Amino acid sequence: MKPRLRAPFIFLLSAISLIAFFVFTLRVIPSPDWESTTPPLSDLGEISSISPIPSSPIGPFTFTSYNVKNWLSSPQNPEKSPESKRAVIHLLKKSRPDVIGLCEIGSVLDVKEIQKMLSETGVDFPFFHHTGGEDPYRHLAILSRYPLFVNHAPHKLVTENQVSMQRGILDVSVEIHDTSIRFIGVHLKSKRAVSDLDPDSLRLAEATHLRAYADAIFQARPDEKMIVYGDFNDHPQSLSSRTIFGNFRSVNYLKPLPVSDRQGETWTYHFAKIDSYSRIDYITASLNLLRFFQKEKSFIEDDPRWEIASDHRPISVRFE
Repeated sequence: MKPRLRAPFIFLLSAISLIAFFVFTLRVIPSPDWESTTPPLSDLGEISSISPIPSSPIGPFTFTSYNVKNWLSSPQNPEKSPESKRAVIHLLKKSRPDVIGLCEIGSVLDVKEIQKMLSETGVDFPFFHHTGGEDPYRHLAILSRYPLFVNHAPHKLVTENQVSMQRGILDVSVEIHDTSIRFIGVHLKSKRAVSDLDPDSLRLAEATHLRAYADAIFQARPDEKMIVYGDFNDHPQSLSSRTIFGNFRSVNYLKPLPVSDRQGETWTYHFAKIDSYSRIDYITASLNLLRFFQKEKSFIEDDPRWEIASDHRPISVRFE
């Protein structure tokens, strides 16, 4: 009888010891307060191995990047229709941007036409800059509600056979709420073959030149708040796109900002000839801007008029 009486006693003693262990553990490792908890770096995805970069507050602003599809005069393409131009203006106004980066714009007169049409809808962008490269027709432009200062970026030779960047590099600093944001715009070589040039090799050479240009800026000004945007003309995992983004373990990494439309789709370009949809347009940001990026207020526009306006869809990102 004694062994039977001892068994329940031993079981009860073991249970008490186990409960005491958990109580002690919970006391010595308390959970942090909810409001004071800082999300772990692993929640930031690709930059988990990078130390956070301190950054001063910035005023709120929205930036829209848009390839407006041949808003230009060229013997290669028919003139953009008034209906298409009105659709572009409709989408730009709807995005409510403070700064607009344009690809595939023609001359300064074309930029002023967009500026005038926006003003007629009640949206004023008094400041703009227009630049280009070797392509005599397609250029880059940026319009801003805030003062901007031009940083001259040479489209120097990027290949051994004496070829320079086709559309150049746009580089301006915009003063937004007493904070300088550097905007660098590009439109890299398309996949379409031209004469004896290999389009993929030329696009990679342009991307390499752009990456070196950005690195030189960071070397001179490590705290520069930088946005690199435009039509990269290749998918996110391509060598040229990854060359622009840089090494995600580097403090100079330019993170492609995650955006989508209301259906969760991320494509930005429709190639009607083969009916394909792809992501080739990007807005990237330096690490010191990431904490201000508002994903829930950033989007790819899927208004039904996008197809009338261009073969690309505009991307808008919000910082605050």
